[in-house]
Amino acid sequence: MAYGSGRPDWARNDVEDGVPRNRNSGNSLSGGGSYQNSNNNYQPPQLKNATYQDQQTNILEDATRTHVVAETTANTVLATLHAQRQQLQNANDDTWQMRTNVANAQRELRELQAKAWKKKQRLYIIIGILGFVDLMLFFRIVQCGGSFFCRRY
Repeated sequence: MAYGSGRPDWARNDVEDGVPRNRNSGNSLSGGGSYQNSNNNYQPPQLKNATYQDQQTNILEDATRTHVVAETTANTVLATLHAQRQQLQNANDDTWQMRTNVANAQRELRELQAKAWKKKQRLYIIIGILGFVDLMLFFRIVQCGGSFFCRRY
C-alpha cells in the first residue's frame, strides 16, 4: 500500500493470509528477503566521508556511551530505591515503637485507674467510719442530756 493512497492492502485483494503479496515491491534488497539470506552481499550503510572502521568506531562509541548512561541511571535508581527502603524500614520501626509506647501507656493508665479506684474506696470507708462515729457521739450527747459525759452511775 502506498502511503496516502487511502486504500489498505486488504481492500485491493493484495493480502494473502494477512501478509501482503507484494511486500518487497518497494524494498531495495533484491531476492525478496533479509540481507542475511542474500549470498553474503551485505553492504554496510555508508556515512558521508567516513570509512567502515570509522563508522564501526562511532557505533561502538555510541553503544558504550549508551551503556554508561544506562548504568549510571540504573545505579541512581538503585540508590534511590535503597534510600526509600531505609525510609520505609525506619517508618516501620517507628510505627512499632509507637505501638509499644501506646500499649505501655494503656497499661499504666489502667494501673493508675485501679490505684485511684482503691484510694476512692478507702476514702469512702473512712467517711463511713467517721460518719458512724459521729452518729454514735451524737446519740451519746442526746442520751446524756446535752453533756458529753454521762453521770448515771
